[in-house]
Amino acid sequence: MLARSSPDRRRRASTGAVVAPLIAALSFASLACAPAPARAPSHDPAPPRSLRIPDADLDRGPRTVSAAEALRDLDDARYAFEQAYAGLDGRSPSPSPRAIARAEGALRGRAAWRPEELARLLRDLFGAPDGHLAFGHGGRAPLRSTAAPRRPSGPAPRRFARASSRARPHASPRAAAAAVAPLPGLPRWAAPPRRPGHGPPVELTRGRDGVPVLAIRTFGSAAAPALAALPALAAELRRAPAFVVDLRGNAGGDYRFAERFALALTDAPLCALDEREVISVAAAEGRANSVRRRLARGDVPEAARPRFVEHLAALERLAGALRARQGSAAPRADLTTRGAVVRGQAAGPLEGRAVFLVDRGCASACEMLLALVRQIPGALVVGQNTRGGMSVGEVALFRLPRSGVTLSLGTRAFRDPLGDFAELRGFEPDVRLDGADPAADAAALARRGWPASAPRRGARASCARR
Repeated sequence: MLARSSPDRRRRASTGAVVAPLIAALSFASLACAPAPARAPSHDPAPPRSLRIPDADLDRGPRTVSAAEALRDLDDARYAFEQAYAGLDGRSPSPSPRAIARAEGALRGRAAWRPEELARLLRDLFGAPDGHLAFGHGGRAPLRSTAAPRRPSGPAPRRFARASSRARPHASPRAAAAAVAPLPGLPRWAAPPRRPGHGPPVELTRGRDGVPVLAIRTFGSAAAPALAALPALAAELRRAPAFVVDLRGNAGGDYRFAERFALALTDAPLCALDEREVISVAAAEGRANSVRRRLARGDVPEAARPRFVEHLAALERLAGALRARQGSAAPRADLTTRGAVVRGQAAGPLEGRAVFLVDRGCASACEMLLALVRQIPGALVVGQNTRGGMSVGEVALFRLPRSGVTLSLGTRAFRDPLGDFAELRGFEPDVRLDGADPAADAAALARRGWPASAPRRGARASCARR
């Protein structure tokens, strides 16, 4: 495993500039190992398989296959996991040989396998407590079966009952809509309150209590124009006496947008997430498959297509360069970053009180944002547990060529620097909000200050103590 000593936290394979450094790193990883004994040319490793999905098959429906075909698809699935899956720390990325042998025996025991049956067998074989790992197929009746077992339970966080709820009942939807007003002098998307996760990607409003509320509903690259305004919004909000960041329903996306927002709130050093990235032909091809399918389905807004096309080109160049160097480089290298520190970009510390409102819809890059902001003195996380889908990300897509069964697996593993995150359980809020209007309750907390039982994170979040 190769450790990065001074990572560039603005990294991501979105342009061709990343290809050469990754190739060099992979070569170094190969050279860092003890030299292997010389072998005859006939014993050289076979070239890596191609797991690129043909354009015509990106969303093609599945089919029933024979036992022999299912066995070959199982072997391709095993290869994809061995070569591309980052996996959870402390767990092997692929099942044991004994488990593989049992699955092969089960496949030989039947003459034919329907796609949903094969997907279920693969899920049971490769399954892990990983919120991103999934099996299924496309076509007219698509199937997506997650591999995660039932969510583990955890201790109940502190609860908050809004004292002002007795004096002022919750406003009706009509009254709430009338009470919303944009903040003067800031980029804004002024609109009535919406359901969590619904509405513009970024929306800044304030209620009649005067507390600014910034809703960030996605970090997806397709919303890049709106997300580019987040650092400027953070620079203004951090000077307010109190504000709320509503992250309910935010299923994640590009972590760079989340990180830039967090760093614009403070000047303090923050512990970066530990990261382990798989560099291999299979990982690059699988991530390219995922981008290509989004483009083919028309899921990308026209304004964002150039970014996706550029990202796709970089991934395909990376896959080609890695394949060309197969004779001198290991098939897979894991690049690891641990103990890194990122410094806030603001002119000073957070001046007011920041309340981050979350629910089960907050996942992936949304949870990665929380891993940073929970270290900022003056920030409080309230609401419900997050989804618990952060530990393995940067999803790659594979389609088994005979059955058409699909695998979705993460090629990057992440770890919360404070150690408070659990996959599938998520982050527990500092204060649990169970009222009918959690946004109003969050604003009341921001306006009045923290309850006595709420944690004070400043001292324990020191990167120097890691």
